[in-house]
Amino acid sequence: MAEFCLDCWNRLNHTSYTERDFIRSEELELCEGCAKFKPIILAERKTQSLWHKILFFDFFD
Repeated sequence: MAEFCLDCWNRLNHTSYTERDFIRSEELELCEGCAKFKPIILAERKTQSLWHKILFFDFFD
C-alpha cells in the first residue's frame, strides 16, 4: 500500500481533508509523494455524530 502524507493525499485526490479526518502515524515515515519524512495516513477516521447514535439506539430498542 502506498504511504502518503496528508498534503500529498489532498493534492493527488483534489480534496481538502484535515488532520481530524484521518488516523496518522505517530512516527515520521517517508512519504511516497513528496519524499519527505512526515506522519503518513494510516486509516480514515470513522466518526459518528451523537445524533446518529441516538437514532440507531431508538430505532433498535
